[in-house]
Amino acid sequence: MGSLTMRLRWTFSVLLGCGLGCGNDDGSRASLRAGDGGAEMTFASVATSGRSPFLLEADPIDRTHPAYGLTLYHMTNVLEAPRKDARVLGYVRRGARFRTSEEVGRDGCARGWYGVLGGGFVCHGEGVLIDSAPPPGQDAPVLPALSDALPYRYMKTTNKDVPQYVRLPTVAEEQATLSAFAGSAGSPKTAGDAGATSTSMLPPSLAPLVRTRMQPGFYVSIDREVRDESSGRTFLRTVRGGYIRAEQLVEAKLPAGLGVALGGRLKLPIAFVYRAGTPAVRLDALSKELVKATDAPALLPVHSAHQLTGEVVNKAGRRYYVTAEGLLLRDSAIRIVDRVPRPKHTGRSERWIRVDLDRQTLTAYESDRPVFATLIASGTSEHATPTGVYRLHAKHVATTMADDMAADGPYSIEDVPWTMYFLGGYALHAAFWHDKFGNRRSHGCVNLAPRDARWLFFWSAPDLPSGWHGALAAVGKGTVVSLDSGTVYALEGS
Repeated sequence: MGSLTMRLRWTFSVLLGCGLGCGNDDGSRASLRAGDGGAEMTFASVATSGRSPFLLEADPIDRTHPAYGLTLYHMTNVLEAPRKDARVLGYVRRGARFRTSEEVGRDGCARGWYGVLGGGFVCHGEGVLIDSAPPPGQDAPVLPALSDALPYRYMKTTNKDVPQYVRLPTVAEEQATLSAFAGSAGSPKTAGDAGATSTSMLPPSLAPLVRTRMQPGFYVSIDREVRDESSGRTFLRTVRGGYIRAEQLVEAKLPAGLGVALGGRLKLPIAFVYRAGTPAVRLDALSKELVKATDAPALLPVHSAHQLTGEVVNKAGRRYYVTAEGLLLRDSAIRIVDRVPRPKHTGRSERWIRVDLDRQTLTAYESDRPVFATLIASGTSEHATPTGVYRLHAKHVATTMADDMAADGPYSIEDVPWTMYFLGGYALHAAFWHDKFGNRRSHGCVNLAPRDARWLFFWSAPDLPSGWHGALAAVGKGTVVSLDSGTVYALEGS
């Protein structure tokens, strides 16, 4: 590629003190306005103001990163330095568009290394196309919706043995695939069989066509609908490029976000109602008996948050916590969130996350100040979530989680949203396939409602530069995650 040096064009707008920076993103011309009064500035006002004409600086990005990049591979790494053995900072996904610098060298890269906006370098030609103008699309998948609770549209299978193809199959190929799957039902597993998703029963002519054999409850992220006009069949293409018959998939339900901001209306300690059917009751001032609260819903909404006063009432062997509104919440129906000390070796100005595995809650702190709290769903007793203090070491907008041989049945979830790894394969991430927050539910990860997970994702470190799909933290730089169980709270000891 030739030089990408910007060529400035002098036009009549220069007389008004306007250069390339006057253009809006849509190509229209912006009005020049005076910096002091905000009134529109005309040619006459400039001429009579005694000001000399000047050229506004162009967009700094156009100067520092004048080129355009397009990712062609499913995943292309961004490296810390322009060489193959440099540390990986993160990656961009197929279809991502980003800005780059001019070429900075060719050490180990035949077509040149380019600096990426946000940091790091990519090799032109190895999964990335670089050009002086925005490259044309290459049938790229839909980009993640970073401003939404879920980055993609998600659907799940409801039937057994659903084929996911690598391309649109012909009618004959589809019928042969379904027949092969049906013929294998109930057949004994062999030592080399991969399990529920195995395609080993397919003849050699069909094996390259089928990506996987999906089971009930498997989830996929959806890119677009594709119709085979010759046969009238409709398929859904996944973000990863698979094809599934549309009638084999149903929409995934989206749990509502349930986290709350702290420091305004709500301050610790608070309580989340996590059991359905919790009545709203008060303590009658005269009889000292529990009575229905007439100024509140008969049943408190599940996942609703309530300010606690610290007062505890014992009635008939049961323990109740008093809210700021005078309601009494039974201890077995709520999850309490209280303030805890900052973990050792956590900087005074650092952000950190506390996960209470006993009470199934999560609190986000900025220094010693709690700013956010929510319910979680951590690992079951068979898949316990580890305790300890860790740092987030990798973040992904979405990443696939699957286990064909899980003891409680195979599962596969493509593009699990807002995934933040803190220890090996253990992560904080969104869960849209259930809303049982406040209960142990997962295979060891910390499940969050999608809106809550998204908030944590963009609040925590490492930061995710624009256009990137994942980022890796340098040693000691990721946000601290402290997981504990059985902590004694000041509230309980009062």
